[in-house]
Amino acid sequence: MCGIVGFAGTDPDLLERMCRSIVHRGPDGQGVQVGPHFSIGMRRLAIVDVATGDQPLYSADRNLALVFNGEIYNAPELRRVLEAKGHRFVTDHSDTEVILRGYEEWGHHVVDHLAGMFAFAITDARSGECFIARDRLGIKPLYYYAAPGVFVFGSELKAIFQDPRVPRQPDLDVVRRFLLFRLHDDTEATFFAGVERLLPGHTMLVRPDGVVWIRRYWDPEVNPEFSSRRSDAEYADEFAAVWDKVVARHLISDAPVGVPLSGGLDSTGVVTTMARMMESGTDLHTSGLYTFSALFPGQSIDESEYIHVVEQAVGSIPHYAYPQPDAFWSEIMEWVWYQEEPTIASAPYAYYSVYRLASEYVKVMVSGNGGDELLAGYIPYFRAYLSSAVAQRHYWAAAREVVQGFDLYKKFFAEAIRTRLPGRSGDVITARQLLTADAATAKHHFEANPNLNERLASDVLRYSTPDLLRYEDKNSMAFSIEARVPFLDHEMVEFIFSLPIDQKIKGGWNRYVYRNAMKGRMPEKNRLRRSKIGFTNPDTTWMRGRADWIREVFASPQLASRGLYDQPRLVAAWDEYLAGRPGDGLIFWRSLVTELWMRRYIDEAVAV
Repeated sequence: MCGIVGFAGTDPDLLERMCRSIVHRGPDGQGVQVGPHFSIGMRRLAIVDVATGDQPLYSADRNLALVFNGEIYNAPELRRVLEAKGHRFVTDHSDTEVILRGYEEWGHHVVDHLAGMFAFAITDARSGECFIARDRLGIKPLYYYAAPGVFVFGSELKAIFQDPRVPRQPDLDVVRRFLLFRLHDDTEATFFAGVERLLPGHTMLVRPDGVVWIRRYWDPEVNPEFSSRRSDAEYADEFAAVWDKVVARHLISDAPVGVPLSGGLDSTGVVTTMARMMESGTDLHTSGLYTFSALFPGQSIDESEYIHVVEQAVGSIPHYAYPQPDAFWSEIMEWVWYQEEPTIASAPYAYYSVYRLASEYVKVMVSGNGGDELLAGYIPYFRAYLSSAVAQRHYWAAAREVVQGFDLYKKFFAEAIRTRLPGRSGDVITARQLLTADAATAKHHFEANPNLNERLASDVLRYSTPDLLRYEDKNSMAFSIEARVPFLDHEMVEFIFSLPIDQKIKGGWNRYVYRNAMKGRMPEKNRLRRSKIGFTNPDTTWMRGRADWIREVFASPQLASRGLYDQPRLVAAWDEYLAGRPGDGLIFWRSLVTELWMRRYIDEAVAV
């Protein structure tokens, strides 16, 4: 696990600056290769094969050079396959070397054989090409800038901006879509004009004179059917088998492993499964099962009740972070620097606080991120469930769900109806009201798929999970921690995509198959909880506590110069919101964090 950088050309000073800008991703070492066509480098966080796993890694004739960020969970199996084919390994058990030997055997199709999270680059001195790949779900980031005579890539944006040829300008279309629709990370575009991300499940071939092609290598199938004839028990047993396999391989490490525990269904499943595996001999390289949680004593978002139940059930060694508004506001510019792009809410700060605490004890964290998007963990997915049931003529199932899940869905539907009543929509503050006429014309092409499984797949692959993974990567790597997400192991994802709709929602329960699979494996209080909170912050409360300073930001000449906002209307709407006018308070968060991001990454001379 580390960060990687590179560019077309030979400039040792630029390569050094790029590596230095991401030292937080890899404090354990640095490796560089200045080649005849491409220069590549990496910062290492030593997790597997600490003694012999340094990079770059070379082919026997030194024609190929590899830098890699991530973890290959099936490396032991692939190593045996490649050794049987005659490949000689020079490291003890480095998963990095498996990629290189696999590339020698399978070429660009090596990615089809890898199970894990990865972004890597392989340079070929003879052909003058550089092959770059990103894992199927995009767990590990890869950004690049390509223009005539310039190609630069890196694990973080700040590394790319060490090259003075790369402009630092906002992509205003991306900014407008974010402000209006909360959309980001759903396309190649970043918030910086001209700087793009290699999309998940894609590879890229580059020559010194430019990008040759970008290819998608993973396109999972999605089962659109509402139900099948197999029993719930059969699905639950199969889920449990895949889950155990996936979690087990996410525990491979030569460094200490812990888990962020929110008390929700997904993190509870990770913790209890890890506890069972430790009992059977799995070594986490710690004195026990370390859990790390964010607590908010006395507040409505506090999850202590559920967290303590899990801790007691597994006998974990708990550690607690207590995110505080004063600390958040005092370090917000540093936090923005680590995030690199605006965030949809301040909620990722809770994870940031947890990972900061965890860095004192472990180097690897196994997270429950992704379960909600895969298994319909959010209430709005109920609408797609009903549409699917009606479309496929399962009328009784639709009626049953309305009755059995009424306690969960009534608030959602009541709010949807309330905001659409004649005369009410004008009372609610909306993002469009706060922007200039030009900015407010931005459009998006998102249409919620009426089929639940296809809607979930689009959220996992494009609209929701990519930004969650961005937050996870930025928050964990800020403190030199490798974050692993077993729910988003591609084998787990493919299995869940293959399930019928009624294994996601059924009988008033979301995440239905997962709850069934976890019966007897986790505390019933957690397995059967009806609500969820997870890692978050009290966004609007914290913002109200800094109302005067936020008003100053909104009224500032810097914000006015962006040309995005109707500034008098923005300031007035903020005051109206504070006085009680209804609206989504996160509209103001998006405006605030976008302005702070511009100050840190656009206005300042060098973004390092």
